[in-house]
Amino acid sequence: MLVSYPCVFYYDAESNSYTAAIHDLELFVEGTTVEEAFANAKEILVTYLDYAKKYDEQVNEPTPFEEVKNGNKNTVLLVDAQI
Repeated sequence: MLVSYPCVFYYDAESNSYTAAIHDLELFVEGTTVEEAFANAKEILVTYLDYAKKYDEQVNEPTPFEEVKNGNKNTVLLVDAQI
């Protein structure tokens, strides 16, 4: 099953890097570019969901993309994982 979570990308001018936040799961990763932060977000999402499934942990449902996008001035993308 394919699941998708909205991920917000925050730019930090001081460090010239991006933080990717999947707020529904309280997952945060960084990258020097949006592309790197996106790849890191996908990797942590897959890992998180694999472990949640392995240990039968409850996982929060994703917030609808439109709800996250409409309330945010930052870049918002969907990050998906096969579970």
